[in-house]
Amino acid sequence: MSFEEKTSEIDRGLKCQGCGAVLTYQPGTSYLECSYCGTKNEIADEMPVSGEIEATDYKVFGKAMEGVADERYSYLGEIVHCNNCGANSRLNPHVTADVCAFCASPLVIDHQQRRIVRPHGLVPFTVDYKQAFGLLTQWAGKVWFAPNDFKKIFNTRNDRLKGVYIPFWSYDSDVHSSYEGSRGEYYYVTRTRRNSDGETEEYEERRTNWYPASGRIYSRFRDIVISGSTSLPEKFSDKIGPWNLDYLKPFNEQYLSGFIAETFSVDHVVAAGTARAIMDREIVRQVEDDIGGDTQDIDSIDSDFKSIRLKYILLPIWLSAYQYKGKSYQIMVNAFNGKVYGQRPYSVWKIVSLILLILLVLYLLSFMG
Repeated sequence: MSFEEKTSEIDRGLKCQGCGAVLTYQPGTSYLECSYCGTKNEIADEMPVSGEIEATDYKVFGKAMEGVADERYSYLGEIVHCNNCGANSRLNPHVTADVCAFCASPLVIDHQQRRIVRPHGLVPFTVDYKQAFGLLTQWAGKVWFAPNDFKKIFNTRNDRLKGVYIPFWSYDSDVHSSYEGSRGEYYYVTRTRRNSDGETEEYEERRTNWYPASGRIYSRFRDIVISGSTSLPEKFSDKIGPWNLDYLKPFNEQYLSGFIAETFSVDHVVAAGTARAIMDREIVRQVEDDIGGDTQDIDSIDSDFKSIRLKYILLPIWLSAYQYKGKSYQIMVNAFNGKVYGQRPYSVWKIVSLILLILLVLYLLSFMG
């Protein structure tokens, strides 16, 4: 089947079998429901026989990315670019106007298709719009010292709450490491000293015996997940994690219908460096455990990373972007587990008013006393 035939097949899969209307995926289900005739169009997932989505060899994937022409790793789609924050997103073909999900700036939509890197899989939306909005309002109700006009965005439903698939990279590797270092074992000797009263007292002084240590360890890393988005940095995505990839499904564009899918801005090479740093820290911890004793001193670690594999995946969030005094803020809900994290401005006047109130109360109490 040619690339164009595959693309046409995807387009047909996004249209209702009953009336031909564009369909929207219903979070937490296995179908797309037509808003016009109510037909439920089932999504046919093609899971591998092994029951797991296989990762691709790192070098093989890198070679395929040189021209993004390999049909196994690309598909045809429309991309819109935000001139304010730089986010690149895939919108549904019927969308003619929108605002950026990441910074709330108006988008200039030019319907041009290009090849997009095909994800290995995705975790579908489970939390729907109503649930996400309820979680956001609960979060907003607990926010202290926020400006009043900031809180107003949660008074009614608004189109700033958008369902977005965020790009991530997932890395696997088997690592053999050899190390050289020393194992420290504590022992104590009794010493005497004079205390503040001039009296002599005994105390235990800790000392360390050091012994040479060397060895080899094996580390097995699976699903080291790294954000592929600069619009949603690692520190933010970590706030609503961890992500459970046991629910990962093979990529199927039908799950994107009705949602935005951001394309990666952090490529697999840069993300691999971040993943490597995480693995290195864990290897240090494992070496320390292997050395044993009470304390450890590591001179060198030589790690051989074998079978580096990756998956390019999409993970779901509900995102509300809000601009306040020229600055963008993001409030997000993990669309799988409902975890909420938000940025927020502070009202200087509310903080100053509280401080003045506290000072006034303290003054009155001292006057009454």
